[in-house]
Amino acid sequence: MSNHNKLVKHCRHIEIDFTLWDETIISAVNANIYPLSWYLNITCPDWEALITEDYKTVMPLPVSRRFFFPVIIQPAFTWQLGIFSSDIMDEIMAEEILSSIPSHYGIRSCHFNKFNKLPLHPSRQIKKYTTELELISSHFKIQAVYRDIAIEKIKYAQQDRISIMKSISNHEFLEFVYRFDKFNSYRLKPSGLSLLRQILSNSLRYRMGEIHGAYSKENNLCATVFFIRFKGRQIIHYAAADNEGIENGALYLILDQFIAENAEKNLLLCIDNPSARQLISLFKDLGAKSYPFTSIKKVFVFF
Repeated sequence: MSNHNKLVKHCRHIEIDFTLWDETIISAVNANIYPLSWYLNITCPDWEALITEDYKTVMPLPVSRRFFFPVIIQPAFTWQLGIFSSDIMDEIMAEEILSSIPSHYGIRSCHFNKFNKLPLHPSRQIKKYTTELELISSHFKIQAVYRDIAIEKIKYAQQDRISIMKSISNHEFLEFVYRFDKFNSYRLKPSGLSLLRQILSNSLRYRMGEIHGAYSKENNLCATVFFIRFKGRQIIHYAAADNEGIENGALYLILDQFIAENAEKNLLLCIDNPSARQLISLFKDLGAKSYPFTSIKKVFVFF
């Protein structure tokens, strides 16, 4: 039976079968970590969903309340949602799903994923970008396309005797991000830091996450990267560096070492956060490329 003939149901949070939901996400042709129930329960505790009657096709709705009106707002640290299915998706399926969003729901921002083909929709469509590097080639071949600045930074970090450690503690990572980060143009607010702490703790619990740290020759942490791996995608979820780490190229060395250790694997290293401009620029110095996905916004929003 085609998905085009299946009933799409709008489910409130308490109506969702999380076991069936996660099975659908894991088996989806476009599987991603962000729509897993444990992840969404952290970033948007009252999320709702559109679900076909057989749970083969689903779409999370990150709903918040603004002046008593339900509004879809893309949650922090949740960069790609949209439609997920174990079947091949097309614009007809996407249209059926989109038309099932309750008409009285505002849409401030709703990010889809790069595999979703969306029809024209009575909303503003905005292009966002995910940045990716395939690791199937050898480290030598991947390094061959590094930009000169990346090669220079990696050499400088090695000459400065920067050492890389894996699995640094949650506490050390979060304290560094909050107190010493100079790499990101914005400082995480306490609410953002709390979300990051929960994501970090759960990803480690499910053996999906790892934290790498770069230490100076004086044994001071100067840069760190939090990775999450899911279904062949290794996400550079958050990165930070102090002034010394920026100067000595420590982030370049962390990523180059990760690439060296995971080269010739069927693994995609990626940055999904389109706002992480400095990190994306650094990643492109290592040969990564950006690919579009769509975000929609309704013309009218109730605030």
